[in-house]
Amino acid sequence: YYPFIVPSLFGQGLRGALFIYIFRQFFRGFPQELEDAARIDGAGGFRIYLQVFLPLAKPAILVVFLFSFVWHWNDYYEPSVYLMDPSKYTLPVGLINLWNSLAMIMGGFGATAISIWNEGVEMAGCFLVIVLPLILYAFAQKYFVSSIERTGLVE
Repeated sequence: YYPFIVPSLFGQGLRGALFIYIFRQFFRGFPQELEDAARIDGAGGFRIYLQVFLPLAKPAILVVFLFSFVWHWNDYYEPSVYLMDPSKYTLPVGLINLWNSLAMIMGGFGATAISIWNEGVEMAGCFLVIVLPLILYAFAQKYFVSSIERTGLVE
């Protein structure tokens, strides 16, 4: 799985640029007074980042994690290029291979049998592909709303 892990760690491609933009916009939304108050308390730049801004950035980290997870989870091109062993296929690649093999197997049974059988298998496969991102979003949804409440300052 190294062809997937190494590029993901270095944020390659358009995804990395989008993630940088998400973090940039999120950190620009913090008021300057928050950093000034931490500096008055004696914190340096690294400590301000670790103890002030990073705990407040959990929603941005979560959004980037969810985007990255869904992109890698639904990716078809890279796994089909890098993986040759069918036991290591991701769900979308395995689903396409399953559809192709079912079409070849069911080819002699008539058009109605193919469409009825393939629709059920396609729906079950699509459900398996979408269920994990939906579960992750259901658990992460509270962080999206709570971040708005915690970033305000009273002047």
